[in-house]
Amino acid sequence: MKTTRLALATAGVPLAALAAVYAVRAAWSDRLPDVVVSHWGTGGPDRGTDLAAMTGWTLGLGAAVAVVATVGVLVSHARGSGAPRSAVGFAAWLATLPGGVLAGSMWASLDTTSWQQAGSAVGAVAIAFGVSVAAGALAAWLAGPTVRAVAPSPRDLPSAGLSPGERATWIGAGTNYPMAFGGMFVIALYVVLQVGLTDLEVMPYALILVVAVLALSAVCRVRVRVDATGVLLTLGLFSFPSRHVTLDEIASADVEHMSVWSAGGYGLRRGPSYTAFKVRAGETLAIRLTSGHTIKATVDGAEQAAGLVNDLVSART
Repeated sequence: MKTTRLALATAGVPLAALAAVYAVRAAWSDRLPDVVVSHWGTGGPDRGTDLAAMTGWTLGLGAAVAVVATVGVLVSHARGSGAPRSAVGFAAWLATLPGGVLAGSMWASLDTTSWQQAGSAVGAVAIAFGVSVAAGALAAWLAGPTVRAVAPSPRDLPSAGLSPGERATWIGAGTNYPMAFGGMFVIALYVVLQVGLTDLEVMPYALILVVAVLALSAVCRVRVRVDATGVLLTLGLFSFPSRHVTLDEIASADVEHMSVWSAGGYGLRRGPSYTAFKVRAGETLAIRLTSGHTIKATVDGAEQAAGLVNDLVSART
């Protein structure tokens, strides 16, 4: 039953909204120009887009987002991670927003002969966000409360088998490869557009490109080093931010599982009782400090790292 509700919320609601927008477009076909307004400047409408093309890419983009979001939510639910209703609502809002943009542009261009005669942008923006927010709210309500995972039963803390007097160092990392290669793809696409399409003005988007690449670089990789001095955690390709925790500050270490939704996203995440260096879902090194705070890092081989931390802490006590 829960799976059905999630599927209806993440796919059914936005796809129904997009279908409704298309139905409105068909009903208004005789009252719309071939080119509708797609952008407003300070002086009013300053750009138009072919209605057929705009219909295709807005509804197509919205449907694609709905499908991807549905797959992600259902996979997360099947793995027992759960899907917060806020995330379901956001996904439905995002999938419906392109359709809302189309609806707003059509409303502004209704009963005009040219996009230059389009109405105010205020009404178009209100329609775009009104449609998408309503879809998001409906999806969040339909998804229902989040099913909380059952807490795992207690178990012995991991150990690396380090003997008294022995010394060891563990170095590991976790990488989000889609994010790592996503930055390279964005750069390559920008170069192709800049060189191949000379009539397309892509230079104004250079700043957005830089920000996007830096953001991806900042959350695509986490690195952890465990040795006799403590634990060093760094985030991103530039190893910033970083944190070093001495063995005297550590009570124990264990392995946890973080879902896509855990800690509210990727990057350096902070909560009342934890700090997370998160770049992906999956196994996570969880270091509990003597203060009660927990530091988490989504690294591969977290079991070995936790075992060495426990052995080094035990050797000092």
